[in-house]
Amino acid sequence: MSEQPESTARLVAAALRAPFIPDAVAGLARAGGYLDAVWPQLAPSMETAGFLGSALYMADMAADGVEEVYEPVLSRASLLARGLSEAELDAVVAALDVFYWVQPQLLLLTSALAEAMTEPSVGGQGRPEPRQPSEREQEHVETALELADGGTAPLPAIAEVLNVDGAPDLYRAIAAWPAYLEAVWEELQHLVAYPDFRRRGRALYFYARSSSRFLAQPIEAGPDALAAAVAGPDVAIARSTLQGVTPVLATMMMHCSAMRVGLGVTTREVVTQEGGGAN
Repeated sequence: MSEQPESTARLVAAALRAPFIPDAVAGLARAGGYLDAVWPQLAPSMETAGFLGSALYMADMAADGVEEVYEPVLSRASLLARGLSEAELDAVVAALDVFYWVQPQLLLLTSALAEAMTEPSVGGQGRPEPRQPSEREQEHVETALELADGGTAPLPAIAEVLNVDGAPDLYRAIAAWPAYLEAVWEELQHLVAYPDFRRRGRALYFYARSSSRFLAQPIEAGPDALAAAVAGPDVAIARSTLQGVTPVLATMMMHCSAMRVGLGVTTREVVTQEGGGAN
């Protein structure tokens, strides 16, 4: 990844309030000048309250879907019995909270770009009110996360079960606590067999794709619109990256919610009995 795309990738991570560059963003940065071309169009929408609200609405969708079908065997007590400390479990909860907020925002971003590959213009129907700084997001930025190398066991096995090229960021992050990763994967690897779990993951994917129209500012990021700035092969790399990462992000939202439930975290963000999203 060249210096300039890496710089842009860091801007995207900062807009997500993420303490790391997500693999999806790094993948787009490897597609020549693609990320540099699309980022100025996306940045204003990501700084709106509506963008964050839509993301948090999806986080609640994932949490609701998990609680409907998943009865955790894991608990803080069982994890303490495995040798994890209270401090370590608190650190895991903090890491999961970062992913709980970052992943749905990233899913909205990749979904909008995926839609823009086939539409002349995407977005423009959202409200422009700016998102306000929050103490929680500042804590996310300051959370120390180290993503393990994808070859670290059992990450290759996790990638194989999930049918992805490499272990997702979520699992690479919690690999910092091997005893936790081992315990949670023993349980969560079976979730792929739950039809309701898979259906909710697909619902998140399609909700995100349809929500791209609620970007505050429209984007034009298809092959024709980018022809002057991005070479055709690089657009193809970006398209392939988006097709690969977007459904995985929806699935990882479900896994993150399941991990939180197993640790006793069941708080909600924006969903009320009356329902309603952020747009």
